[in-house]
Amino acid sequence: MDAASISQYYSQLCATTHAAPATTPLHPHIFSIVYQKGLQEAASLEQQSVKQTTVKARSTVSRELMDWLHSMHRSMATATPEDMLVFLTQHWLPNHAGSPTLSGKLIAAPASLAGAKSHLAKELELQGRVGDWDPATPQGNPMHSTQVTDMIKGYHNKAADLGYQKKGAVPLEESEMLQLLEHMCSDLSKASSSDQLLLIQDGLIFSLLWQSCFRGFNAGGVRLDNIVLPTGGSAIPYLLPHVAMKAGAKLHVVPDTTKNKKGGHCQITLTCDLLCVTTWLKPAVALYSAAGQPITNFLTRPLDKGTKVFAEKPMTGNAIWARLVKHLKDYGMYTGQSVHNTRRGSMIKYD
Repeated sequence: MDAASISQYYSQLCATTHAAPATTPLHPHIFSIVYQKGLQEAASLEQQSVKQTTVKARSTVSRELMDWLHSMHRSMATATPEDMLVFLTQHWLPNHAGSPTLSGKLIAAPASLAGAKSHLAKELELQGRVGDWDPATPQGNPMHSTQVTDMIKGYHNKAADLGYQKKGAVPLEESEMLQLLEHMCSDLSKASSSDQLLLIQDGLIFSLLWQSCFRGFNAGGVRLDNIVLPTGGSAIPYLLPHVAMKAGAKLHVVPDTTKNKKGGHCQITLTCDLLCVTTWLKPAVALYSAAGQPITNFLTRPLDKGTKVFAEKPMTGNAIWARLVKHLKDYGMYTGQSVHNTRRGSMIKYD
């Protein structure tokens, strides 16, 4: 019996008995299939509850801990708060010292240590070590112990005493973004067809980052349907094949998700210059269509690994960051910028 047959049978059963689905007894075979399908779908949704970048970071630090524990003839199943303290102070901190203090000494950033602690606590929880650490038993999650919590706080204080100062993102100024896009535009005419596709896509994503003030993953996930008029309805008919909107016109970009919740939007004011998303959108649509890879959903897409074929999925923040750094380095403009530098600069510009 397939899923459609099960659904039909279930509906007929409820309709004929007039009983609530929860109280209607199901055939054991149907019951098993319904539960199996439900659990599979729930498992799929659970996998999307955490971003892949977070999963990767957790996996990296967890592997580091497991390798260290193995060298000490210990394991994740038996690790104690004392093990965590020794690992963090004698292994993790020395191997992650990359942030300068006022004296010039390099130390691990306090926020990075807190992040490692959070990742390890979650990994231990996934392995069945839940709840606060109870030294009397001893049971629980060794990361959720007074010793580890106090050590983390103490490290924050020590870092401050050493002169560590958390640095905010340095704004990427309008003139810098314009210079970057001018270089890219100049290179379009002499690039190969495949490089042209990448250049035009990067110009599109950078201009979108600049005008929207979006985070990287928000900008990378923008779809054609996300570009709407202030009064509602798609703005695409007014942008393609010819831009029928002049400088000063307003557009709304409504991403599918924001950092903390679904929804949210930004307003873009068209400038119709190289900094404007509409300047890059029209040639992007034309070039990708001519190459047999038309833009039908996501504005920007990553290449499938090892190919020159674009995957129909959004670009990640890390992928956009890598493209931004590549171009800045190519043009001798790189001074440590990230995607967030663009966000900071555009927020100041349009504040």
